[in-house]
Amino acid sequence: MSDTRTAAAPVAVPRSPRPSATELASRLLAPLVLGVILLVFSLMSKNFLQADNLLQVLNQSAILALAAAAMTIVVRAGGIDLSIGVSLDLGALAAAALIADGYVPGVAVVGGVLFGLTAGLVNAFLIVVLRIRAFLATLSIWFIGTSLQQVLTGGGAPIYLPKSTVPDGFAVLGNGTVGGLPVPVLFAVVVALVAWIALDRSRWGRVLTAAGEQPSATRIAGRLTGLSVAGAYVLASALAALAGVILASRTYGFIPASGQLYVLDAIGAVFIGATLSKLGRPNLLGTMVGVLIFALLANGMNLIGLSFYWQGLARGLALLLVLLTSVLLARHRATR
Repeated sequence: MSDTRTAAAPVAVPRSPRPSATELASRLLAPLVLGVILLVFSLMSKNFLQADNLLQVLNQSAILALAAAAMTIVVRAGGIDLSIGVSLDLGALAAAALIADGYVPGVAVVGGVLFGLTAGLVNAFLIVVLRIRAFLATLSIWFIGTSLQQVLTGGGAPIYLPKSTVPDGFAVLGNGTVGGLPVPVLFAVVVALVAWIALDRSRWGRVLTAAGEQPSATRIAGRLTGLSVAGAYVLASALAALAGVILASRTYGFIPASGQLYVLDAIGAVFIGATLSKLGRPNLLGTMVGVLIFALLANGMNLIGLSFYWQGLARGLALLLVLLTSVLLARHRATR
């Protein structure tokens, strides 16, 4: 009796298409801009690529990196947080005030973070429970928080901490080093790593991403969208408040509304970084590239003697160049 069985035909495993040259160019645009900045300023200033200068750039950009990491989380959730600067300011205010009143550094750090994340709690209530648009909700908190700082400081009076009275355990947060690396840089690296794991390697991050990209489908599927989005705003404000505590330590005090200086750069860094993703998705690696672009631009212009007033123009042009080129490449890819 002959065997009528036949060998099963091999099943073809579908392969993901290789990215086209246009797609690669779009995703590598921000790193290319970063490389051009390094090349141009290294030719214009012999001090630009020196190790001490680059380490100083990293140290100066650490607070922006923390604020941008916080902004990445809420943008990933499909929102925006204009009150990141308020959380940063409230964290700095509480930490500086507690140190001025003689509290130990641990209490100042915890108090600063808790006071700063109250903005995130209010944002979460307005956005998730009352369904107010994120832009309007966080804008209102920005107004309220800015006014609150004026009230708590007697009309906007700075808080100055004499260096001799600041405990070493607090001063080290903004001015210390570990193994030759500034402590703020270590904080930024650890926070970026933890935020990356939370967004890209956890169930919470998957739900949050789905809530940002497919909010209706996520709600219909019964996922805990509301809690995930609320957690994003609270976590973002806590990270910003931590940045404020480090800022208070670095500057030995608090200056009202100083946190507002980081908000627009943080937003710009997030959207520059989104070009690294093939889906245009905010991501921590890309955001850090955006932070470095802004930081190196500012440092390079300082070294060659350009006025501070040109730095905003340069950041705006860099952001516009990356985003506009990315859009043009995406349209070219779509037409093909």
